[in-house]
Amino acid sequence: MSGLRLIVPPASGRRETLAVAALVAAIAVGAVAVVSLHRETAEASVLPGWQIDLRHELNAAEQGLTADLLNAVAEIPFLDDPSAESLAGEGIPPFAQDATAETRGGHVWQEIPPDAGGNRGWIGIPAAPERARSLLLRLADDTPAVWLAEAADAPAALDDAALIRVGWRQVSFAYAASVTREVRP
Repeated sequence: MSGLRLIVPPASGRRETLAVAALVAAIAVGAVAVVSLHRETAEASVLPGWQIDLRHELNAAEQGLTADLLNAVAEIPFLDDPSAESLAGEGIPPFAQDATAETRGGHVWQEIPPDAGGNRGWIGIPAAPERARSLLLRLADDTPAVWLAEAADAPAALDDAALIRVGWRQVSFAYAASVTREVRP
């Protein structure tokens, strides 16, 4: 065995490198194909002039107040007297005067007597209008709606036409597109 010589070439990763590169390229091409096949176009819906978009046209304080008002709707049927004072006494936001209420404009809430159509309402007039505008929670047939106005007094009637006539805009919180996508007309 002394005369036999075996030459061993140095280890090379050339074949493995080419195989991994080909696999990565195939995965990338496959991913591009899947994404291009599943592409959907979202149609932007334009709101009427008397509505306002919760996500784009309200500031953070107004968005928080709207969420609080919609959550308060669930509590109202359980109260014998759902006046603004009793809602505040129960600690229900945004009616309760706490630190959060102050940072969101310090609204003073009052109940609006039911109108001829049976609509009930609660209006919040801000102490700091630079933080948040006036808000109105209206219950019509137990269906809640939040309305917003620049500077407003309590409206005489709570139907849509009356509110629109005096400058209130309904907050729209039904979306046609995903919350994570921004679709503008």
